[in-house]
Amino acid sequence: MAKSAPSAALILKDIRAALDSRLDGRGERSDRGDKSEKSKNAASKSPLKALGVRSSFVRSIARDIQTKAKPAIDYAVALALVDAAVARKVREEILVALELLERQQKDFTSGLFAKVEKWSGVADDLEVAEVLGARIAAPALGLEPAKMAVVKKWARLKSVGKRHLAVLAATGLVTDGRREAAAVLTLAEALLDEQNPVMIGAVARLLRETTRVDAKAVQDFLFRRSIDGNPDILRAGSENLDAARRAALIAKLEAQAALASPLATA
Repeated sequence: MAKSAPSAALILKDIRAALDSRLDGRGERSDRGDKSEKSKNAASKSPLKALGVRSSFVRSIARDIQTKAKPAIDYAVALALVDAAVARKVREEILVALELLERQQKDFTSGLFAKVEKWSGVADDLEVAEVLGARIAAPALGLEPAKMAVVKKWARLKSVGKRHLAVLAATGLVTDGRREAAAVLTLAEALLDEQNPVMIGAVARLLRETTRVDAKAVQDFLFRRSIDGNPDILRAGSENLDAARRAALIAKLEAQAALASPLATA
């Protein structure tokens, strides 16, 4: 007789035990020196409890849980596991659960984005937003491009984490053979005045990815918004353009900056 699938509650219990084993005072905590992670979490104003387990340990715990689960964790159980972890609001538990869900990507269905909408409540935490956005929301949006309307709402929120989630999700429309450049550039249009370092980097990466599927559209977009867009985003976002076109854009940005400088001084 075949064994029934392991329950999400039991798997989450195993995850917590594995996480706790990293907090036994043997010097394996991440809070001793990971300043970049601290700064990211502070910037996100995270509502989540953090145990202080390194991301490398989070990934290894996910692998161990996946390997030891008998029978193997399936898509339905992985979804229930993320639901349970999100309800507990512990960062590392959520991250392990998302890692396990990502391993079921071949089974992702068009109904997944409804789950992502629910889980977006914990995306104020930048670390969670990054994993949820890049590994789950992006492929989920690729299956349901009409959900871009929800993504645009996230992009208008005050939360840096949710705006970051929006940008990462949007990559799902310009990767894996998808070529929805127009929809992605509409989102980027609303974010070109970003000043937050996390968002500057995220929007620039989105533009670079979009260039791979429609260089002409991105080029026209960047030149049109060179008048009022954040120059840091425009420069970094233009890196995949043809070298001559990029040089022309940068020259234009530098000329505008030179003109603006005397006015600012005056």
